[in-house]
Amino acid sequence: MNNVLESIKGTWGKLSRPMQLGVGVFVLGVFLSLVLLGLFSRTEYQVLFSSLGVEDAGAVVSALQERGTPYKLTDGGSTVWVPEEDVFESRIALATSGVPTGGVVGFEIFNTTRLGETEADRQLRYQWALQGELTRTIRQINEVADARIHIVLPRRSLFVQESQSATASVLLQLNPGAQLTAGQVRAIANLVATSVEGLTPENVTIVDSRGTVLNSPSMMELGGNVSDRFEMQWLYEQQLENSVVAMLERIYGFGNVVARINAVLDFAHLEQYNETFSPINRGEGLVRSSQSAEESYSGTSTGAGGVPGVDSNVPGYVFLEEEGGTTEWQRSEDITNYELNRTETWTTTPPGQVTNLAVSVWINGDLTPTQLASIEESVIRATGLRTDRGDSVYVASVPFEVSPFVGDLPTLEVSTGVPLYWIIALGILLLLALLFVVFRKKSPVPEEVPVAASLDIVVDDELPERALTPEERERQTMRKQIEKLAEEKPEDVASLMRTWLVDD
Repeated sequence: MNNVLESIKGTWGKLSRPMQLGVGVFVLGVFLSLVLLGLFSRTEYQVLFSSLGVEDAGAVVSALQERGTPYKLTDGGSTVWVPEEDVFESRIALATSGVPTGGVVGFEIFNTTRLGETEADRQLRYQWALQGELTRTIRQINEVADARIHIVLPRRSLFVQESQSATASVLLQLNPGAQLTAGQVRAIANLVATSVEGLTPENVTIVDSRGTVLNSPSMMELGGNVSDRFEMQWLYEQQLENSVVAMLERIYGFGNVVARINAVLDFAHLEQYNETFSPINRGEGLVRSSQSAEESYSGTSTGAGGVPGVDSNVPGYVFLEEEGGTTEWQRSEDITNYELNRTETWTTTPPGQVTNLAVSVWINGDLTPTQLASIEESVIRATGLRTDRGDSVYVASVPFEVSPFVGDLPTLEVSTGVPLYWIIALGILLLLALLFVVFRKKSPVPEEVPVAASLDIVVDDELPERALTPEERERQTMRKQIEKLAEEKPEDVASLMRTWLVDD
């Protein structure tokens, strides 16, 4: 290795200054070309699947190997990377073949038929597939990283009294820092309940990976709607506060109005039925039926009339006396039936009725009583306050305190990103310009003078040999010997020269 380095140094020393400069520029250009080639020609990888289990990662890698697609594994094998141009094609191809399955089996389990399968086996496979499909669906929620579902389907019975309802339990693994809202928990319970026959949301228990019960029958019965009531009340108060502040800030300026509202809502659901019977006034009413009967008879008889016996004793039967006389009969009967005067009233009061409002408004500054009265009247009309039910409003003005930390903050200028290749190109140009300036400013180096030339020997070569004196001839001979020695052993001569210089 030392010989090679010495040879390279010797070869480099024999080159002239322009040739050394050219070789340096050539080597630099090759190096920069290799750097640029490595930066712009390298394959960019993107994530194909992440957070895979061991089984799913193995299935994905096997499928990619069969397709001949290059890949990389990170995060302990749970994340698979493929070239950028193959991401979508590989993802679609793997999804078509059912990879990855997410560690669960869905209804694709019925794609194959098993010989000798009983109805009990088929029912077990159906329950298994249903749990897998529900797991895949719940995983689509952004806050949920993984889920497991267990469904209990009771055995059907011919007797109604012995029948049981289905139950289900859901275990959720949430993403780091994520938390489910009450609405999302109810949505998961309703999703599972509507997907299983005979299952109700009350029979679905939801638990997270830390063992916290998010939804259970007891919670739904005792206080499942408490959070909803507080949220509804808070939203109503916020809506009124924003309305009052927005109205007054248009007059007194931004940040000069503070409003707080306390609302009392009645969440009782009331249904009332009244049936009232009232008497008919002065014979007025709705006639249901009317019946009228009139009888009248008048006449004179001169002889016996009628036949003794039963017919003569029948009531209302008119017969003539045996002796002469005058008979007169009249009867009138009226029957009128009226409908009952009945009033039925159904009253339903939905929950969420406002029973009381208390409003407080503060204005920045010093306002007159007239201005405060006008503000109070505006707030009453804007919020719908009713003094007959005990609502109250308070309006006051006071100078607001200015926080010392609030001021005109400097606006941060967001610089646009510069592509990497522009930075590299600019660096190359600056480097070349620097090299050009440095080498141009350097003065040309004079040619090397032989060692013998530096000796203090003066010989006039132009003089003919016959004109030289013996001393001059001796000097000329010594010069030639020194030149010959410098050519044969330049290192020894240089060492000797350095020794003389040191001694001086």
